[in-house]
Amino acid sequence: MTVIGTKKFWKPAPGASASQTENQILKNTGYFNIQLFAFNYMSKGDFWQNIFGGKNSIALATTLKFDSGTTSIEAASIQDVRKVPAGNNYNQGLSRNIAVKVPANADAISLEVKITEVKSDNLQTKFDMLNKPEFQAGLQLAPVIVGQLITVTSLVKKLFTDSDPKAQLEASFAGIISNQSEPSPVQNGKLTKGMLIIIATNDGPDFTGADETKFSLKGDQLYYNNKVVENTYVLFNITFETLKGISENSNWSKRYNDALSYLDKIVALDDTNEIEKVFKDAKDMWIEANALLNADETYIDGEKSSIKALMITKIREKYNKLTKPEISAPVVSADQILKGITGSTNFDMLKLALPVTGSLFTQPKEDANNSINFNSWLPANTKIDNTQLFSSLTADSKSYLSELKDNDLLGGLKDNKNLFF
Repeated sequence: MTVIGTKKFWKPAPGASASQTENQILKNTGYFNIQLFAFNYMSKGDFWQNIFGGKNSIALATTLKFDSGTTSIEAASIQDVRKVPAGNNYNQGLSRNIAVKVPANADAISLEVKITEVKSDNLQTKFDMLNKPEFQAGLQLAPVIVGQLITVTSLVKKLFTDSDPKAQLEASFAGIISNQSEPSPVQNGKLTKGMLIIIATNDGPDFTGADETKFSLKGDQLYYNNKVVENTYVLFNITFETLKGISENSNWSKRYNDALSYLDKIVALDDTNEIEKVFKDAKDMWIEANALLNADETYIDGEKSSIKALMITKIREKYNKLTKPEISAPVVSADQILKGITGSTNFDMLKLALPVTGSLFTQPKEDANNSINFNSWLPANTKIDNTQLFSSLTADSKSYLSELKDNDLLGGLKDNKNLFF
């Protein structure tokens, strides 16, 4: 069947604002997920099938490409392969993850979807082979997952290159992630939370001038103006999360925990200099963990700053609990701490991730787009002491922990929540 074209529509998630602007996903504000929610296949059947009946073999494939600076990662998967009755409308819910907690720091993503008729038994075998859970991992930027995606993507591309399966639906969607919101982001190709509806226009109504508000869902089935849509179509559910939470299995998380555990040595020490040396070593481990976290591309910069602030506050709090009242805390300069938290983040990102701490500083307008320049952040004739800095970091850490708790992302931090709650 010749592919004439497709049309794309958008529906807000149930209970969400109907405004596209309010649902637009902006750069560096969190993490997006894309789920292949359901698909519908309208099989008209050939001459003989319409007389005697029969079945068609179909395959559904998706490709998602993530582009950020020099980084480009592609994930292609065969999402479903099945035989469907000819001359019938066939609907199937999948709820398959295409992208999982991908940081919204890309310049753009591109999503492609194909529904094809498989005419050859040899092709059927190849599609069936790739239609397995181990080959359907959603796009993540974790190195282990990326390695798997590259392998599977090459197999899927080769399958479509070596063969010419007949396409029933073939469409793409460019999801640009921009810095500013706009009135009609979906029509302008901007990534937006909600239900993305891609409809083939060659096997039913062409939906010219369709009113998006008249689309509705009943289970996995799409309706328009209270009538079931019998065209071939695919539904994608795009969601968004502001936080990812701390990855307990990451190298940087383990190094932060090493720093906290290292402080236990203080219990057996009486010498002030030795105690101060333990605290300094723990802080050095925190700095090492920060470097590992900075290299983790699966996190946005704002949450990285929040994690660093949380962990240095936990280290400081544990030190205070383990030391005797007469031993004063060793000096850890505000300059060192702030630079360790912000890394290469600009000043605006610090204020966004750590609002209480950020409120202590100002930045000259001429430095607005520069990287770290700590000395220029201090107001004229102002000195931020360690007590004031750690007080602000504690407030920001409590806020971050509270957000993690509200989103059920505390994980292993539940064991230490008494430090703050």
